[in-house]
Amino acid sequence: MAEEEARAVKGGALSVLFPGAGAEEVRKAFAEGRRITGSGGPEILDGMKDSVAFEARALVQRHPHGVRLHLTRSADRYRADIVVDGGQGAAFFDDGVSVNLEEFDRVCPAAGLWLDALAEELGVPRRFLGCSAFVSPVGSGLPLHFDDKDVVVVQVSGVKRWRLADNTGLRYPTANYAAGSRYVSRELAGYYRPGSPGTEPPRHLDTVDLRPGDALFLPRGHWHGTEAHEHTPSVSLSFGIATPSWSAVFLERLRLRLLTADHWRAPAVRLDASHGRFAPADLVRRMDGAISDLMSGELDRALAGEITAGRAPDPAADVSGR
Repeated sequence: MAEEEARAVKGGALSVLFPGAGAEEVRKAFAEGRRITGSGGPEILDGMKDSVAFEARALVQRHPHGVRLHLTRSADRYRADIVVDGGQGAAFFDDGVSVNLEEFDRVCPAAGLWLDALAEELGVPRRFLGCSAFVSPVGSGLPLHFDDKDVVVVQVSGVKRWRLADNTGLRYPTANYAAGSRYVSRELAGYYRPGSPGTEPPRHLDTVDLRPGDALFLPRGHWHGTEAHEHTPSVSLSFGIATPSWSAVFLERLRLRLLTADHWRAPAVRLDASHGRFAPADLVRRMDGAISDLMSGELDRALAGEITAGRAPDPAADVSGR
């Protein structure tokens, strides 16, 4: 990508991807958790041509940084989520499986520039963003699900059909979930009960077809399913924005504060001097004011500093979205 093109991306990625809405409206949608679509046209992909010039299967086979497979048993359930090398990924692609090329910005410098620009314009530390390329054979895709991160999608080649719906039963999930799946992560199960009133996706889903140069912003928790449409495979880029929750930031600061005391660093099975086990109540009594310290007037400024400096807990390894 020429230097002037790089400067243009860094100075206005949101306006380039969503010219109809404009950068300010996209930032507002990001803050409100509302989906938005746009089309910058095929010309916005010029800087990526060298990296995505291969046909879809070759793109998978050549990828050196891990190919993630989201295998399904049926149309509405995940069976497995595994990582293989490029050769194995190409074999699965031949069998009709959609694949996720992780860390795609490492082989596509232009994607790295988009990540830098999105981080700057959305006010999110760069370390919370990642990029994957999703490559789907004709008719393949992913079942209806929601993610625990915000995602900006850019269609590179082919046509991908999206089925979309607001998630009216859950805001800000901290784990992914596929509609109809029997598996719910332990963390998610603490506050989300699939099948209970209001938790399932609506029967009516919006349909959006993305073509080369089209973009889509999906807030975390938004229901979506995909399928490579028409007669060619689909290649799209997913820029995942995995900003940690306030609870994660708070708990990390609490953990660091507790580690200053010997008894909180002790193994959980260690016996005390009288050969009895510490009860939870004993530990709470010996908290040494850790919670009080965190609840002081400095907490809001301290937590805000963690986010803006990018020092909050690392998000999950997969920050690309699905």
